[in-house]
Amino acid sequence: MDQRTVAVADQLGKVYGTGQAAVTALGGVSAQFRRGEFTAVMGPSGSGKSTFMHCLAGLDTPTSGRAWIGGVDLSSLTEAKLTRLRREKIGFVFQSFNLLPTLTAWENIVLPLSLAGKRPDQAWTKQVIDAVGLADRLSHRPAELSGGQQQRVACARALISRPEIIVADEPTGNLDSRSGAQILGLLQMCARQWGQTVVMVTHDPIAAGYADRVLFLADGRLVDEMAQPTADRVLDRMRRFDAQAVR
Repeated sequence: MDQRTVAVADQLGKVYGTGQAAVTALGGVSAQFRRGEFTAVMGPSGSGKSTFMHCLAGLDTPTSGRAWIGGVDLSSLTEAKLTRLRREKIGFVFQSFNLLPTLTAWENIVLPLSLAGKRPDQAWTKQVIDAVGLADRLSHRPAELSGGQQQRVACARALISRPEIIVADEPTGNLDSRSGAQILGLLQMCARQWGQTVVMVTHDPIAAGYADRVLFLADGRLVDEMAQPTADRVLDRMRRFDAQAVR
């Protein structure tokens, strides 16, 4: 593992159920994620892409294989230490925003630091707030914000602790195309300007076109990889998945 490698998946597998009722959601997927790299994970519905991300980020426990974040083997951690690692080393952005409705935008953004008993770094916080364009909305609660603004709050929250990696699960799934493009541009900027490692699950070829590379999963396995993707190239590859499924 070189110094630029931030996260590693080594033969990650996940089986739900036992015996004849067992379902293999993930069948041994390996990948490495480097600093300053924006990776999209794609595949047909049920391909295992969300399961892969959850196992990589310590949200779910793999049945087999291991995952490392920042050189730490997640399988070696107690639940308390795993919770701390997720809070301090991983920034999460979900499709449903996952903001606390009783907190203001500012309180939601700094929540990971508050839970860790840390104060915000003023210079870094200003950079993040400026990047997401929310300086005039910080006192508003989520219900007073548009979907795009809520997702920008979620992105700021993911960035505030300067994590090793940002994982985004369908971050544009609930947004209109304009708001979605703002979020994708922000994630791209995080990788290119701030050297942030970003891993995004998406079903959208346009979203994948913002990434530096795309990993394609099918039936719980890694079946292809594409560097310097474009929306058209990704769409063509996804159509071939559909054609193979029909045969």
